[in-house]
Amino acid sequence: MPTLRELTEYHKPTSLDEALKLLRRPDIRTVPIAGGSGLVPAAPRDVEAVVDLSALDLAYIKPCEDLKAFARLCIGAATTLQTIVEDEAIRDYADGVLVKTILDTATRNVRGAASLAGSIIDAKGNSPLLTMLLALDAHLTILGDKEEDVALAKWTQQDRTLITRIALPVLSNETHAAYEKVARTPADLPIVCVAARATVTNGQLNDVRLALGGLGRKPLLIERASIGIKEAVKIAVESIDPPSDYFATAEYRREMIGVLVKRVLSSLSR
Repeated sequence: MPTLRELTEYHKPTSLDEALKLLRRPDIRTVPIAGGSGLVPAAPRDVEAVVDLSALDLAYIKPCEDLKAFARLCIGAATTLQTIVEDEAIRDYADGVLVKTILDTATRNVRGAASLAGSIIDAKGNSPLLTMLLALDAHLTILGDKEEDVALAKWTQQDRTLITRIALPVLSNETHAAYEKVARTPADLPIVCVAARATVTNGQLNDVRLALGGLGRKPLLIERASIGIKEAVKIAVESIDPPSDYFATAEYRREMIGVLVKRVLSSLSR
């Protein structure tokens, strides 16, 4: 398996147009790199060139000035996970659960290099961060033939495109989020995990987004305009077809999903 030293080309463009032209060359497999935490340990065999994004001003956390109608907070694609963890606005965002899931996803050394976009691209189905971002209704700005705003829930990775930012909705005072997992140890990635976001009115859960991780290649998202906790548990358990592996049986995963859904939604309705 090739390492970065064996790659034929290394580029460091100074504009998005230049980066995209390099990525879209049909005759050479080229991938973007920000922190390199995913590519450096094991580059895919067909990667022949990398495009370093560090000179493109894609590391920031700020309000989305061009998305005022949607009231969103934007994070540049190359922003490191540690920068996000240390940002005051993010620490206060969504009851602190976004920070919690980042800490649960990567160690301190990895967080110092790993970018948010790279972490999304490399995420597995049990990723705490990806599960939480789905529950929060994160959107991605994708640069390809044109610039598009794509809901993370509908996004599929495509070659020769570039994620430039991740947008999070600004939440009302009545909107809260929660996250829980089951793992072998507190430091391990989840066997299963559940993230939820809901608007709480008089103890009722409205505009509910429930993301279930650890069940396949990507987390499962359940959306309901309004739902009770017992109904949500029933829907979640009946919606999944979990695998069995050396971490847990399918039966254990199904049971724990029910437990975690009840736990996160109960915490939101208090």
